[in-house]
Amino acid sequence: MMTVGQLARQSGVSVRTLHYYEELGLLKATRSASGYRQYDEGSVIRLQQIAVLKKMCFTLEEIGEILGPHVVTEAARLAEVWERALEQQVTIVQQQQDRLQTVEHLLRSAQYAIRATGRVDLDELLGFIRELDESPKPNRRRRNRFFTPEEQQQLPLNDFDDARVMAWADILRDVQRHMHEAPDSTASQALAVRIDAYAREIFQGDEQLTETFWQYVAPDEGDAAVLYGMTREVMDYIEAILETLYRTRSGAVPERSQLREGDDG
Repeated sequence: MMTVGQLARQSGVSVRTLHYYEELGLLKATRSASGYRQYDEGSVIRLQQIAVLKKMCFTLEEIGEILGPHVVTEAARLAEVWERALEQQVTIVQQQQDRLQTVEHLLRSAQYAIRATGRVDLDELLGFIRELDESPKPNRRRRNRFFTPEEQQQLPLNDFDDARVMAWADILRDVQRHMHEAPDSTASQALAVRIDAYAREIFQGDEQLTETFWQYVAPDEGDAAVLYGMTREVMDYIEAILETLYRTRSGAVPERSQLREGDDG
């Protein structure tokens, strides 16, 4: 058994805090014959759980709900209780990691959107706030329908850690700026050259993958873009400027799959 002073010194948690935990029902202490607080090994396990959850930014009220009431543990069951407590903490850490990854993805998405358009969209900002409280809805089912695991590794499909995604955001921003110009304008053709070079890097001359990708990003009538910014209007403009570029280069319009080499998001 440990006194409150001993527990405070060895754990780094102040005596005042230990008293407060007792008031809240988070951490129980027994009393010695002379009335002093005493803590057993089960209390140390409980204190460790509280410390870990606090480090993960849970409030004391939330910690109480997670851990439930403090029940004094028999000495023979300490190892079992300790193992179960650690397993519970691992589960909570994993859940927190999932939530943080979701928040990171939303932040990266917002960063991508601003970079691609050069402006802040109020509807998207409100959508971001909504999604913080919603479960993640990754579009993996659609991806798996179109691409093999190897192809998904090759393509920058909303992986915001991939520099190619942000490179496309820069291109898309210029597309937004010039998409109402004629396909054969100087600005449009400069964009076509950039898109063509980008597509060659991504698809490595694989026409079938290019065609599949175009089908993947093409939104159904009335639906939102599958990849941010890749609306039907944007895609039509990209196809038109690439068609003009290839016609200028070869004197003939290339096959549809060749055209689509230039469109990746």
